[in-house]
Amino acid sequence: MKKNVLILIVICLNLLLFQNCKTDNQEKKQTETISKVKESDTIEIENKEDKITNYSIEVEVIDSLKYNSIKRNSKVLEKNLIKITNINEAKKILNGIVEFDENKDFGENPAVKKIFFRNGKKYQNNNEFDYYFFIAYFPEEDILLCEGGHSTDVSFNLKNGKETEEAGNPDLFIFSPNNKFRLNGSYDGQECNGYFLQVEKNKNFEKIINLEQEVKRQTKISICNIRDGFWSNNNTLYLEKYDFDFEHNKYKYIKIEIIEK
Repeated sequence: MKKNVLILIVICLNLLLFQNCKTDNQEKKQTETISKVKESDTIEIENKEDKITNYSIEVEVIDSLKYNSIKRNSKVLEKNLIKITNINEAKKILNGIVEFDENKDFGENPAVKKIFFRNGKKYQNNNEFDYYFFIAYFPEEDILLCEGGHSTDVSFNLKNGKETEEAGNPDLFIFSPNNKFRLNGSYDGQECNGYFLQVEKNKNFEKIINLEQEVKRQTKISICNIRDGFWSNNNTLYLEKYDFDFEHNKYKYIKIEIIEK
């Protein structure tokens, strides 16, 4: 009888020991799995943060025959943005965002007094001799276009507070077929537009190339006034530029290839 009790005790102890070992192994495996998941997540996040794309362009001067031939064989995207030029309509839409100066001397195009950008930034015109007058509002881009001295373009991106050098003039936009890139620019008051390229990031467009500067560096051609342009694919832009200084050969044709690194 004593022998049977002893055997039973030994069996119970072994079962208890086995159960504890199994639990320890399960906990160890769970810990290792969680650790691997966390490590994987960390690596993935780090890779996303480290993945920064750099852009450059290659510029080639072509002739009109090649330009027109490629244009005929390209599916040219025409994106017509909604443009609100009626100040009363614009005031209703921008109520609480843009405050206009109600001076009657300004007529139908009042000056911008204050802007309360959607991201919390603020703008206020404190110069009584330098006004920016309303021209249009583009609701799809949330860009307010104004006119400054010497008819210069002055614009405000109401989403992020960026101004003319990055907001540009939506009338000059030319979008790539996939809407990833676009040509942008603004009038500087000296019979010229300043052009640049932008890329879409997180539903905003960011400036990546000063096109006027880079084209001039590579070709010695100033693209002061672009008369026409189109994208043949998502990375290739063709431009026809007009030159006021020459009676003959006023037009030059340029191919711009965007290189992503």
